Amino acid sequence: MMCSVKTCVVLLFTIGVVSVQAGQVLAEDPAATPLNVSFVRDIVPILTKSGCNAGPCHAKAGGGPNGFQLSLLGFEPAEDYENLVLEGNGRRIFPAAIEHSLILRKATGQVSHVGGVRIEAGSPNYLKIAQWIEQGMPYQQPNEPELERMEVIPAKMMLQPNAQVQLQALAHYSDGTSRDVTSLALYESNAVAMLQVDPSGAVVASDLPGRAAVMVRFQGKTAVMSASIPLGAELGVFPANRNFIDEHVFNNLRELGLPPSPICDDGTFLRRVTLDIAGRLPSEREATEFL
Repeated sequence: MMCSVKTCVVLLFTIGVVSVQAGQVLAEDPAATPLNVSFVRDIVPILTKSGCNAGPCHAKAGGGPNGFQLSLLGFEPAEDYENLVLEGNGRRIFPAAIEHSLILRKATGQVSHVGGVRIEAGSPNYLKIAQWIEQGMPYQQPNEPELERMEVIPAKMMLQPNAQVQLQALAHYSDGTSRDVTSLALYESNAVAMLQVDPSGAVVASDLPGRAAVMVRFQGKTAVMSASIPLGAELGVFPANRNFIDEHVFNNLRELGLPPSPICDDGTFLRRVTLDIAGRLPSEREATEFL
């Protein structure tokens, strides 16, 4: 069933009423909730997720394409609002015919755009922007709560080799409400050879054992999911702990299914520890002084 932008916005507004009444954690669909749209709370995250305010795009140093400048990752929302809504006599927004607004036509590729298609026409993010224009393009809502912290679920887990898991990103606000922003958050793995994550927050582990993490970012706040990928080897009997460091090391090895290395000579120890700490082999002078 096809509908006009205005009709779709009204339908999503109705869906939002049901979603909020169901509980304090707001639905993930960015076009459905919150009911009253805010540039700071709702539109900036869409621009960030779509890459509009990334360095190579409209946050480029010295000015964005066609004079449209945004702050890097939306860290200056007041300036972004002025540039989007007020600059150029408001040519980027057309409230009388929302679907003809340049911000929507450019992002959907209906008008030539160097950055290509960033938002699909009729998608939740498209309709959220249309809903914001329909409501008069408010910068913020009265008594709008502030984002206090981010949470990622799960925050820590054991992933078997080649296993997959879907992350959930929750934004917690100063008024006690929480909002599911899984579809709007940014995800980055610190070790892509071990742990890969796509833009939706879906994580896939490789068959390399060890530990890796995924950083989740949303409007200047971050949360981290750490994952352990076990080797699954036969462990046998561990040596007795000689100090508190051994206790932590052996606990980690047991969790990862990695047997401890046998006692080695001083030269082997120096080579291993130098590679681990400095990422290189020991120099001749270092070897002479240590041995």
